[in-house]
Amino acid sequence: MKLLIGFALVAMASAANVSVATNKATKLQQQSCFYDNASMSDTVSTDLSGIADFSLSLFKVLFPYNEAENFFFSPYSIWSALALAYFGSQGSTEKQLRQALGVKDKVDTLRKWRELEFLYKMRSLNKSDYTLNLANRAYFDKAVKLNPCLEKVLSSELVVADLSDASMASQINKWVSDTTKGHIKDLVTSGDLSNSNMVLANAAFFKGTWLYQFKKDKTLKRLFYTNDTDIAFVDMMVQKGNFRHTKSEELGAHVLELPYTGESISMIILLPPFISGDKGFDAMVGRLNSTTLGNAIADLWRNEVEVSLPKFSLEQSVGDELMDALTKMGVTDLFDRSLANLTDFSADEPLSVGKSIHKAFVEVSEEGTEAAAATALISFRSARPAGPSKFECNHPFLFIIHDNVTKNILFMGAYKSPKKAGKSKKV
Repeated sequence: MKLLIGFALVAMASAANVSVATNKATKLQQQSCFYDNASMSDTVSTDLSGIADFSLSLFKVLFPYNEAENFFFSPYSIWSALALAYFGSQGSTEKQLRQALGVKDKVDTLRKWRELEFLYKMRSLNKSDYTLNLANRAYFDKAVKLNPCLEKVLSSELVVADLSDASMASQINKWVSDTTKGHIKDLVTSGDLSNSNMVLANAAFFKGTWLYQFKKDKTLKRLFYTNDTDIAFVDMMVQKGNFRHTKSEELGAHVLELPYTGESISMIILLPPFISGDKGFDAMVGRLNSTTLGNAIADLWRNEVEVSLPKFSLEQSVGDELMDALTKMGVTDLFDRSLANLTDFSADEPLSVGKSIHKAFVEVSEEGTEAAAATALISFRSARPAGPSKFECNHPFLFIIHDNVTKNILFMGAYKSPKKAGKSKKV
């Protein structure tokens, strides 16, 4: 299985942000760094279940889930790039980002960020079970007078360059391509950077093999029901085995875990009942939050299941619609030149984010993966079935690439229409 992500927030050069750029008190504040007095002896929690609400809320706002569209993205990639912006923010911009990201404060966020960075890097180096690359870059134009604090806080991410140079887009794209093993090559263009003074970028790549692989000779053409009238044949992978599975009344969905080799990362599939008009899928998404998802994962228990899962690939490109989605989630100042306060990056240069870019790709195969809501609860049997139950993904479902150790949602998607799978989709 391959999962590939490229994401960038581009700050546009502006002379309008006078209210924060000329604030002398803020300038004086730049002489110190928020991380100067951090205690290095404190225990760092790598439990990221607290930011699941950010991931799921963004999914609901960004994805037109009541339409027959597929979708795939990395909420953690977007969270990471926004965390970069959070480190440079002050005032209401900082407050909005802190609330949206679901974090405590800058020191705690940075230490957790570094701990996770180290954890994922060590996993990739010490295990051959899967590959997980996560990388961040903060590109600033050479004309921006940066706070010296950045060299302490973003020592491994900071790049100062001439962003007006036409070759900079190629340099950024090469870094993204290297991180994603050549699968995402053109994240930004020279036109994107022509009037910019900051680019906050994240790239992610995951390749994992199923702990229990599907046999290719078992893959058959079977029907997939997008809705009552839209039906198509798909390559359906099939296997029978002992998988962790549950029936969540809270979500109104069957839930299945397909672990990758090593078992620290799994695909969690949420399969609602097929109800006329796609009401089952819509109702499930409406109920989905960190609590209902967490409860469903906690309730998984192992039993014999016959699993049927389509073989598919999805491509996704999201542009400035991402800024609109984040605005609806309360992050408003960051995208407003007159209100954005990123003075922890630079007290002299007005910075605001004027463009967002997110690209993603996922491929699911037999070997693995290489990247009106109803109020009534649906009743399911909770007793163990006498024979093997069936988990047949022959109608719209959600899938989550879940880090079982950190409880982090790395990637998330919806498969609703085989006819639109494998095609580049811009939301």
